Parts: sequence; structure tokens; C-alpha cells
Amino acid sequence: MRRDYRLWAVVAILAGLQTAACTQKAEIQSEIKPAKVERVQGTELSRLTLTPKAVERLDIKTGAIREERIAARKRLAAGEVIPRPASAAAIDGSKVWVRVTMSPADLRSVAPNQPAQIASLADVTGGTTARPIASLNGAKELTALHYAVDQADGFTLGQRVRVELALSGAAMRRVVPTSSVLYDAKGKTWVYTNPEPMVFVRHAITVDHIDGDRVVLSDGPAPGTAVVTVGAAELLGTEYGRK
Repeated sequence: MRRDYRLWAVVAILAGLQTAACTQKAEIQSEIKPAKVERVQGTELSRLTLTPKAVERLDIKTGAIREERIAARKRLAAGEVIPRPASAAAIDGSKVWVRVTMSPADLRSVAPNQPAQIASLADVTGGTTARPIASLNGAKELTALHYAVDQADGFTLGQRVRVELALSGAAMRRVVPTSSVLYDAKGKTWVYTNPEPMVFVRHAITVDHIDGDRVVLSDGPAPGTAVVTVGAAELLGTEYGRK
């Protein structure tokens, strides 16, 4: 009988130790936070360090920023029908001109010496071809582009028209999936980079245009940089403490 008591005492002690170990392990695990948010010195950004379990739970996926050749594009702009200047009568036989006022940055993006398509705001058929006026385009500081319309039927002076402009030719551009791009409350655009395993940092980007399921950037991280392609919104919520 005494041996039985001793056996039960050993079993009880072992059971108690196991229970204490499990409790201690659970307490340690409860103290481990799924994400650590640290301010990046000198910026308003944060460095997010996630546990492997958190990355798995949020289903975070990453991919490299690609660089692709983007073909020349078209751009719609607003124009106004104006009379042909008298000083241009000797060099141009058109009936009316169209003036397109644009910002300096937008003017630089237009392909030089390329014709434009002019149409009334109600016309959806493509409009009339208009020639660029090179003599005015050669001004040192551009404030507008001018196009000569030979077939002016249907256009009146002062009329507002739709102008389809040819932009500069094909070029290599950085591309990310649309799922990578985030918009903050001020309309700024961001992606999350992945500089180290389990580490994520928000990076500002400038969107040139969106083409289907890809976003073409005019500024952002270098090609080859790892960015989040799935789970970016969840990371933004983690950075700002949203549940």
C-alpha cells in the first residue's frame, strides 16, 4: 500500500509540473505581440515587424516591382476654338485654331509635332484631325498648345472642344499590381516595401496611370524592390492601430 501511495504522489507531482509548464508557456505566448510598430527616425512612417504567425494569419504576399516598356498613350484635354491669328495667314491656310492650355509638366508630356483629334463635347466618333502649330510651339516658355483645323465645319469661335493628344513615346516604367497600392485620407498613394523578412515599411509612390490590373508609376521604389501584393490594407490597419 505504501508503494501505491508513493506512485500516486509521483504522478501528482508530474501532473502539477506539466500544468505549471503549460500555464507558463501560455503566459509567455500571450505576452508576444503579433506586430511591433516602431517609428522610423526623422519621418512620419513606421517600421512594422510581424511574427511568422501574424504574416500567415494576414496572408501577406510579396512580389518585386517590375520594369516594363509602356507604349505611347493618348490623353484627353479641354480646348477652345479660336480665330487664326492674322500674323499666321502667310504660313497657315487653316480656318480656325484650337488652343489647349496646360500646366508646364503636362505640356512636357505631350509628343511634339504630333497631330491631335478635335471633337465637340457631344461627339463620340473621334473628331477631326488638327495639325500642330510648330511656330508657336517653339516659344521658350509654353503656356498652351495650338492646333490648326482645316475642316472647320461644325466648329464655332469660343466653342469648348475635346482634344485627344498623343503623349511621348514608349518608355521603361515601374509597374506594380493594383492590389499593392494604398490611398490615405489625403489621397496620397503608397506601397508597403519588404526590406527584411517579416519587416514592412510604407513607401510613397506617384501613379502615372492605371492599366487594367497594373499601376504604372512615375516615381517610387527602385525596380526589384519587394513590395506587398496581398495584405497591404491589413498592414495599414496594423500601423495605425486599427483592429
